[in-house]
Amino acid sequence: MNAKKIRTAAAVVIALMILVYVGVSAFFAFSNMGIETETVSYGQVSDSLQAQGFAIRNETLVVGEYDGVISYRMADGTRVAKGGVIADVYQSEDDAAAWSRIERIDREVANLQALSQPADFYSSNTSAIGSQIYTSLNSLSAALRGGEFSQISQLKENLQNALNRRQILISEETAEDFALHISELEGERAQLAASAGGAVASITAPVAGYFISGTDGLESVMAMDEVEDITPTEAKELLAQEPGEGPAHAVGKVCSDFNWYLVFVLGENDMVKLEDVEEVTLDIPFASSGPVPATVVAKNRDTQTGETAVVLECSTMDSDLALVRNELIQINVRTYSGILVDEKALRFLDWETTSTDENGNVTTQVTENVKGVYVKRGDRLEFVQVFTNTSVNGVAVCRTELTEEERNSMVTENTIQLYDEVVVGGTNLYDGKIIQ
Repeated sequence: MNAKKIRTAAAVVIALMILVYVGVSAFFAFSNMGIETETVSYGQVSDSLQAQGFAIRNETLVVGEYDGVISYRMADGTRVAKGGVIADVYQSEDDAAAWSRIERIDREVANLQALSQPADFYSSNTSAIGSQIYTSLNSLSAALRGGEFSQISQLKENLQNALNRRQILISEETAEDFALHISELEGERAQLAASAGGAVASITAPVAGYFISGTDGLESVMAMDEVEDITPTEAKELLAQEPGEGPAHAVGKVCSDFNWYLVFVLGENDMVKLEDVEEVTLDIPFASSGPVPATVVAKNRDTQTGETAVVLECSTMDSDLALVRNELIQINVRTYSGILVDEKALRFLDWETTSTDENGNVTTQVTENVKGVYVKRGDRLEFVQVFTNTSVNGVAVCRTELTEEERNSMVTENTIQLYDEVVVGGTNLYDGKIIQ
């Protein structure tokens, strides 16, 4: 064979190899087209429903006949005893502002006097004070994020006290420095007390409980002992009421019980989720930083309309929850934990397994409708069987810790694991498929 023929044959072979390579690459590219994966992780989902809820509490209005300017002694959510002073009445805004400043001075002086005692700061250490500062900062930040503004003044004082303590420990300030500042504050207090007029009256709490300065005119729409018998029609009438203003000279109200009720109406489809349910949690936007536990105490169904008035009892109370009246709420019926997988990833296959006995006989067994997902293992797809607790809002909750019965029923070698790359979209999928 001459050189020309050799070169021609080599060129043909190379061209064929290129064509084969291009063809194989195109085949794999086409077969992998549209394959989409997601990395799964551990998490929680709640089976929940939403409803408009109406809060009913044991509320007593605080009404005082006064002529002047009110200065509250109590912050919202503060516990008050029966007969305890809630607010003072002054003749002018200037008098009220002066006595408010005097109260702040008294608290600051008390803190500084405690810091000026040698036994106090000599027994402390910088690491402990540093921890106090960070704790105070975190508490203040959490209160700001959660809208708990009634606590901010006290939290700010706690932070300032911790910072002052640190100044003493690192010798940037001394007890004498604080004594000088105390003297200045006491001088300011004396001037304010001499020029400001005193309170002309005080307003006291009619009952013991938690004080709230706001009123909405709906404090007495239903008695607490009637709530559990409420009908869907009555509940709708409550939900249709608009908040207004309280009576003249109302300066707030006192919630005398921790326990309060939340009423809402559900249709037949939503009531399915509450069958055999006694305990739930509530998410109330802008009113709670976390789930509020509640107990289902009544389900009053109207047989003609199919609607049910649901009554929940709550035993959590704070300044924000005490202001809830007519709010959109989320009722979390059940919470599930596990590997969270998009429902689009679930597949149902007829799975073949083979076994060989001691005589070499091969037996094939087919298990129908095996629930599983395709997982990317290197450059291949592997079908793995999954065991799910439930599916909530398009998310399947899969278990990794299986019972003995579930392990014995497995037909694939593996089940899903944390951080698996699961196929959520694609065509022409099969176990062992090579992907690029």
